Amino acid sequence: MSIYIEKNRKTKELIQKSFLQILENKRFESITIGDITKIAQINRGTFYLHFIDKFDLLDQIEQQLFTEIGNHIDELQSRYSFTHAFEKEQEHLANTLFSVIELHSPILQIFLSDHGRAGFHIRFRDAFSEKVRINLEKNEGFNAKLKVPLEYFLSFITSAFLGLIEQWFQNGLDKTSQEMTSLYIDIISFIKRDKW
Repeated sequence: MSIYIEKNRKTKELIQKSFLQILENKRFESITIGDITKIAQINRGTFYLHFIDKFDLLDQIEQQLFTEIGNHIDELQSRYSFTHAFEKEQEHLANTLFSVIELHSPILQIFLSDHGRAGFHIRFRDAFSEKVRINLEKNEGFNAKLKVPLEYFLSFITSAFLGLIEQWFQNGLDKTSQEMTSLYIDIISFIKRDKW
């Protein structure tokens, strides 16, 4: 890797880290390019070499996050043969996802807070839902057994999962990713037993 490419990568990372540092304490709408360049100790021209504006900066950070989480889902799904029981796949998927969420919790906590840009929850849900949809559509056996329209199933699963994530953050990440997986599986099992 050339020195120029490496320097550009480090500068871009510095801008992103500086922006996230500010976003912890200041609402997105109130952040200026000047705030970012001051913390990053760069000039405005350097900022604009890497990003169009603060919206582009946030979009790129969000897309990196969604891509990383999506890559973990793809990697996990690629390990399964379709002979595995769906419940076991679901447990492994949940465990991986909670681990990935925990790994990215500092950024997610900021984005899900009042300081993040409006609509993050919806963008996160949509990206998550699309990735799950793509992977489920590869499993013909699952689709054949599904008795409800896929979009309703996806809405339920993604909303439930993201609701658990939000509650986990509100509780200060009081449980490990493995404990969250057990909690998720217990809830799904409770619903399946239909013992209200």
